Amino acid sequence: MARSTVDAEGAEHEEVRYFQDAKGRLPLSPVDTDARWRTTRPGKPSGLNCQDNAIADRGGFILAQRITHASTGEYKAVPQLLERLPLQPVSLTGDTGYNAGELRQLLERRNITAYIPIHPLQESNMVPTGGFDYRGHHLVCPQGKILNRGRFHNRDGVYQYVARQKDCQACPVKADCLPPGQKRRYIGLTMYHPLHLRARGRNKTAAYRREQKGSRIVSEGTFASLDRLGWVRSRLRGLWRVDCEGYMAALAHNVLKAVRRLRQGTGPPVPLNPRAAAEYGVQATPNACGEPIPTDGPQGSRSTGFLMLSVPALLWHPVPPLKPTFSTSPLGCH
Repeated sequence: MARSTVDAEGAEHEEVRYFQDAKGRLPLSPVDTDARWRTTRPGKPSGLNCQDNAIADRGGFILAQRITHASTGEYKAVPQLLERLPLQPVSLTGDTGYNAGELRQLLERRNITAYIPIHPLQESNMVPTGGFDYRGHHLVCPQGKILNRGRFHNRDGVYQYVARQKDCQACPVKADCLPPGQKRRYIGLTMYHPLHLRARGRNKTAAYRREQKGSRIVSEGTFASLDRLGWVRSRLRGLWRVDCEGYMAALAHNVLKAVRRLRQGTGPPVPLNPRAAAEYGVQATPNACGEPIPTDGPQGSRSTGFLMLSVPALLWHPVPPLKPTFSTSPLGCH
């Protein structure tokens, strides 16, 4: 938004102001237009912030980091974070900030298991709660009648399922089933409904509860470590400068954690051999160097809303505390 002002000497100046919303109710900072208004915690006033998105393993080591606008959905940063990972992840664990169907679809296409809660609104809109049976291209109502899939609403990403009017009018429970003013039953389902059904079944397993518990433990420890390093408030302005600052904070966090591991007599990660793989309950497969690497194992995450990724298992092996040795070859291959 631009406006002209006149000073005391009669000179005209043009002033440019930036706003986060189209109605001009959320003015941006004139010195840092990349900062966005957002409430960090319920009950606290909104402020101008940048959003830190990061991924860490189960041990709390940050594997990928990226700064985005605070107004950007947390799940939208995941695709670029996945591209920065040094290893192919096996699973992802996150909170409800990552429950978007778009992200679930991306993870499924990459063969990444998602341990993400289902939002209450997604749960209430799922077919089985209403007594309808989902069959892919059609639904079956409790009376055994078919609702065929109709047109797709591109704006909302919803398929509309429609019953035949003759079936609904002859139904004995039409008074309780049909909304007022309708002669047939309509049901709208998101295009991601099959993903939500699979997620519902997965979220009832013991593996889901275990991964969610581990994610909370890792997130609290990683956040506390970054806070102690001073990564509570950025000292620079501009998205790319704050991104560099976050990268340095993540690097310092990883170095300190590695030093603590070495003090405890734990060395750098190496691929599991078949005997160790059997001990930890994972499957070892040979890598490009001919050494076995399991297909499941440690996991972790980090973000304004926390993520947790599982990567092929690389466990920290014991070494003499006073003489730690490092392998410079990739993935510990010699």
